[in-house]
Amino acid sequence: MKKILLFVIFSSFLFSTEPIEYGWDIPHTPLRVGGYIDALYDKSIEEKFLFEDLSLLLSANQNRFDFLSEIEISHFNLDGKSHGSADIDPNFERLQLMYTIDDTHAIKVGRFNSDVDFWNQAPVNILQETTTVPHITRSLYPKATTGISYIKTFNDEDKFSITFQNNRDIGDEYADWVVADKHISLAYHGVNDEFLWSLASGFYREEKSQHEAYYAGVGVEYEYKEGVFQAELFTQKGEEGLSKPYSAYLESTWNFSKRQNIVMRLEAYDDEELATEEVVSLLGYVYRPFSNLALKGEYVHHSDLPLNRFVASFSVMF
Repeated sequence: MKKILLFVIFSSFLFSTEPIEYGWDIPHTPLRVGGYIDALYDKSIEEKFLFEDLSLLLSANQNRFDFLSEIEISHFNLDGKSHGSADIDPNFERLQLMYTIDDTHAIKVGRFNSDVDFWNQAPVNILQETTTVPHITRSLYPKATTGISYIKTFNDEDKFSITFQNNRDIGDEYADWVVADKHISLAYHGVNDEFLWSLASGFYREEKSQHEAYYAGVGVEYEYKEGVFQAELFTQKGEEGLSKPYSAYLESTWNFSKRQNIVMRLEAYDDEELATEEVVSLLGYVYRPFSNLALKGEYVHHSDLPLNRFVASFSVMF
């Protein structure tokens, strides 16, 4: 198994070039196959080094239909175990079909990323500036929805969506984020030159605990020549003692060279479920020698929980 993993890593680096598109077209079909690998080093976990994600992407476009499948093995260590088990259990991270009604209306069904905040639009390590994620993304709303979504676009950029789920989630049973069997959400994403903003609100019921909660949030993002500034604020109202009154972060990315970024993030949250109210600060470095390869290192400091640590990762998209 170790030899297979090393071969996968080596092959991935061979494909670390500057292609305009990634993946390969399957001849005589509308299908395209690709994937990505995320390897993680984290001193705070028992397995110091592991493959956070091994993902295979399969997509297709035919007339007004767009199909995307993402099959993933997560928390995979060098001993060939996933989540501590020798049984490898692939998970459907995404399995979605979108039908474009016309230039401004579309319907999406299956399992897809919940259309909520900035982070959840592309929850793939290589596309993000840090390996660790804010408290918002794991604790305030379902990361994925197994259901149906209606999408309305305005001016080719602004977007409004309504999402509905009333069934079991078909994703990973080991997920360390909110997994729901009921989810209703409204979201609006706006664009004005270099300025982006978003509004979202919704209701969900957790699949295992049956805990119900309402959430709402707002986000802004500003892109400038030297980098990106991003901020979000969410609140969640649940059962007594299980609310999250606020969770917010400010993040600044400085592009000090073509392939190197410095990232600073400051976040604060009040989580009644964890009985924790704390401030988390992060200082990180990102190096992208190629557009489909990212090397990251960051130090995370918690004011309350004993989770101060250094985290490093490399990610390859192919």
